[in-house]
Amino acid sequence: MASGLIISGVGFSKEKDSYKAAKKAATEAIKGLGKKKPKISLAFYAGNSYNPVEINRALSEVFDGTEFVGGSTDAVIYGKDIYPDGIVIASLYSDYISFGVASVDNISKDPKKLSKQAIEQAVQRIKLDKYTDSYMAFTRVSKGNLTDIIRIPQFFVFALTRGFEPTKMGNEDLIIDGIGEKIGKYIPLFGGSLGSNMDNVFSNTPYEIVSLHSGKIMKDGLIVIFACTDLLYASSLAHGAQPHGAMGYISEVKEKGFVVTKISGQSIIDWYASTLGVDRKEFMSKILYYTQKYPLGFPDGYGNIVMRAGGVPAKEGLSYIAPFKENTPINIMNLENNKQLLKANNELLSDLQNHLNKKMNPQVSFLISCSSRRRVLDKKHSLQEIKELNKLSKTPLFGFCSFGEIGSKPAEACHFHHLCTNVFNIYEKLLSK
Repeated sequence: MASGLIISGVGFSKEKDSYKAAKKAATEAIKGLGKKKPKISLAFYAGNSYNPVEINRALSEVFDGTEFVGGSTDAVIYGKDIYPDGIVIASLYSDYISFGVASVDNISKDPKKLSKQAIEQAVQRIKLDKYTDSYMAFTRVSKGNLTDIIRIPQFFVFALTRGFEPTKMGNEDLIIDGIGEKIGKYIPLFGGSLGSNMDNVFSNTPYEIVSLHSGKIMKDGLIVIFACTDLLYASSLAHGAQPHGAMGYISEVKEKGFVVTKISGQSIIDWYASTLGVDRKEFMSKILYYTQKYPLGFPDGYGNIVMRAGGVPAKEGLSYIAPFKENTPINIMNLENNKQLLKANNELLSDLQNHLNKKMNPQVSFLISCSSRRRVLDKKHSLQEIKELNKLSKTPLFGFCSFGEIGSKPAEACHFHHLCTNVFNIYEKLLSK
């Protein structure tokens, strides 16, 4: 708990009863706010035994008309650990941040159009204080440092999408495009894809992905949170992986880019096996292993590499949960070296420090880490990554393991990523200072 510009509380429970677990975690979260009501609460759960109806009932009772969002995930992050079963909830209060929240179900019907409508609704629901917010904006401008105003906007967005399901794609790229077309490409956009136990994906076990918004339960949902802030914030993401082998290019795709059939004029299977130095039979016998440990990556135009998690065999090639475009330069990325991947934390901290022009510890740290990353890293290194980040925050680290990460390096355009660690920090310092 803090007594300054922002107050936050984080609660966690591993109770097996859905209602009791949600009520315990939510009560613990709002307890950290003292007598203040939360401006927003973020609630994530993981585990096949949890019932979203009972979780929703408990959250509705505890939060008593205040906004809450969240949903089902592969695992939740609390403090210095990752939990495949449990519920984590964070509640935030500040006089210096306003949130507008909107959601839409059946997002897969028209992801781009519906995401534009959702972000428009979220913006319209912002309730600004005409005195405080006007004064803070004036104070920031009067300082005369216009480059800081441009570099760190007064706005940011959280987006929680519904991740991949066998019967429908998450369409995160289209959602990012829709939000960007409505509010601009350089308003910081942070978030990730809700999900379920990722092992179900590989074993072809049926699963559902649930989104929750203030009493509403969605099975094909999108949640967007538009924030107007007078508080300092920063975000970044990193993966630590390195290219392996020679670069190729996507030469043929099908199914609107979700299936890659050829790289550099070769069958994707033949190109993959040849670049890894294994024969086709060996590659096909362990295809999920190879495409998970050695995923495809492409340059984002800023010197970074965006990765796509392991390809699944399709009729004529490999199927991915986000589309590729023909003529895109491509590398195989190496995720075998755990120590190399752990350099992602150093990269994250360097990004944040350079963006802020100083070293600072956040009051609130929201972490979204890839579900595949949790499996690629061994348990020791996976927990080491979380423990290092938890030491920095003044309140316990919270978040979830995602089916994909939505974010960017500081002051760069947003992309949909895989196998990344994605962090958003809010600091107990005014933008005007």
